[in-house]
Amino acid sequence: MKRLFTLIALCFCAVNLYAQNRVYCEIVERKSFGKKVKVIVDFGQKRQKNNAAQTLVDKNGDMVIFNSKIDALNYLDSLGWNFLQAYTEVNGSDGDASSQIHWLLYKEITDNEDPYKGLITKEMSDKGI
Repeated sequence: MKRLFTLIALCFCAVNLYAQNRVYCEIVERKSFGKKVKVIVDFGQKRQKNNAAQTLVDKNGDMVIFNSKIDALNYLDSLGWNFLQAYTEVNGSDGDASSQIHWLLYKEITDNEDPYKGLITKEMSDKGI
C-alpha cells in the first residue's frame, strides 16, 4: 500500500514538473495593400496611441506583409499558436458601418518557455528586444 501511495505521489510530481500555462494573443487586420494584409498583434501589452507599434516585423525591423489573413494565421500556427475564436466588431451606424475581424489565439507553454519566440512587433524591435 505504501508503494502505491509513493508511486501516485511520484506521478503527481512528474506531471507538475511539466505543467503548462496558456497565454493568449489577438490578431487584427490593420491595413490592406491590394491583396496583401498587415496585422497587429495584441499580447496584452500597454496600448500605444497608434497601432503601428503592434505590427509584426522581421528580424531586420521590416514590416511583415501577409498574402491574406489566413496566411497570417498559418504563420502564427507554425510558431505554436492555436486558433481559439473569431469575432466581428462593427463600428458606426447603418449607412456608415465598418467591421473588423478579431482572431483570438492561445499557446500552451511551460514555465521557462518564451511564448513570443519567433514573433517581433515594431515596438519590440525599436527597444532592441
